[in-house]
Amino acid sequence: MPVDTGSGRGRRSRGTVRRTRAALLVVCTLTMSGCGLRVGSGQVKAALQAAQGQGGGGGGLGTGGGGGSGTGVEAAGGGGTSGGLAGGTAGAGGTSAGLAGTSGGAGGAGGGGGASATTLPAGGNGGATDVGVTGNTITVGNVSDLGGPVPGLFQGGPNGTQAYFNYINQTQGGVFGRQLKLVASDDGLQCNQNESDYQNLVNSVFAFVGSWSLDDNCGAQILSQGHTDIPLIQQALNPQMAALPNEYSINPFAYGGPTGTFQYFKSKYPDAISAVGTLVGNQPAAVAAWKGIRADMEAQGYKVVYEDDFPPAQSNFTADVVRMRSQGVKEVFLQSVNAPDAADFANEAAQQNWKPELWHCPVCYFGGYVSQSGGPGPVEGHYATVVQELFLGEDAATVPEVALFDKWLKQAYPSFEPDQFADTSWANAALFVQTLKMVGPHLTRKAVLAALAGMHHFSDNNMFPDTDVGAKTPGHCYMILQLKGGKYTKVDDPPSGFRCDGAFFRANV
Repeated sequence: MPVDTGSGRGRRSRGTVRRTRAALLVVCTLTMSGCGLRVGSGQVKAALQAAQGQGGGGGGLGTGGGGGSGTGVEAAGGGGTSGGLAGGTAGAGGTSAGLAGTSGGAGGAGGGGGASATTLPAGGNGGATDVGVTGNTITVGNVSDLGGPVPGLFQGGPNGTQAYFNYINQTQGGVFGRQLKLVASDDGLQCNQNESDYQNLVNSVFAFVGSWSLDDNCGAQILSQGHTDIPLIQQALNPQMAALPNEYSINPFAYGGPTGTFQYFKSKYPDAISAVGTLVGNQPAAVAAWKGIRADMEAQGYKVVYEDDFPPAQSNFTADVVRMRSQGVKEVFLQSVNAPDAADFANEAAQQNWKPELWHCPVCYFGGYVSQSGGPGPVEGHYATVVQELFLGEDAATVPEVALFDKWLKQAYPSFEPDQFADTSWANAALFVQTLKMVGPHLTRKAVLAALAGMHHFSDNNMFPDTDVGAKTPGHCYMILQLKGGKYTKVDDPPSGFRCDGAFFRANV
């Protein structure tokens, strides 16, 4: 079910949106990356307005901003930065349209201008060489959690993918004369819809790129039945998806986690690790992933003395603060919650004047953490550990890929705040494009899968640690950040790149 992705996503206001912890960010428990779910109280209204073509900004489902309209998935109108998802066209003066369109025409916010000349090779590119490929286009799919009980949960998935495609289409004319087109579907956090979305797209798209879904195990059942020939370059969140032979990613899936982070805090806070408290949402995949992280921690000598598997309807953590304090918790570890909930918990801990010795929150690298926690005071000294360069812009001056990501994401989606889902999908889109270039103009799914299987070094120009994509090896490199005066500061990290001490601990879950 195609959706509009032209509208940005606002920050969620406390108490104004239902707290749906059932839709936890499972990837937070699979890696040490920072998660940033932000659902604004006005988001549903904004999405409806966009879908109806109101406001003149983002294009909608089949209708663009400011006077544009269309029926083709790759249409782009004058003045917009990208075309509509399911046929919408960016209208004159619009700032951004939906997901699957091409680059916009002159006059739009963020730089306008048409795509550069196509790079058609001598002798042509072979035309329609496989499913989803024509002489002019390569169409790929994306299935992500976009609507449902947590609107915008993984909006960064299609947004980051489309932003990278816009970059390639506009600056390089596509790949071998073919424009990259994205068709995104929203599974609404529903297993049957995830199955349906994959079933509807698998025979019409060349590949799936940049998807994020907590129910990807459901789509994996469809793909395993005669569809292991289609490239999947996306983030698996369940073992069933990760087990498919045709699934590859910049961040390979595995239960467990890197040992280096826990060894670091063990050496720095040896007493704190004897009494760890955590919060875990009761979404099944998240609970399973947390068990893997807990096994990693316990192998390093940590003792978890407090764990609350909280229900979706819970909206306040003050009781957890009180119980953690009464049970002598010395380290708060938050990786199995979404980032705004972590911010609320920090705010409530500050209201209770409780400050444990160590606050380690891998999910807490996101733009609204400080403000939603009540300002710099409540989060002073908090640690976050991340597995990519700082995409909020801190590393833009030293890592060109960060600056590129920030520029093109903002151009396509001006009101969307960068998050790790967009960042990871940007990198997976880059992995896909690099593979296309390796294969050459006569594209086939089989050739792309062979190239992916043989790719043992990929970092998206140092945005991520070097990854053995072909071997699907989980990463163990990371950075340590600490909040000082409301700013994320690198601590005990190398001058450039990542710490790569320790190894990846694989857990049996």
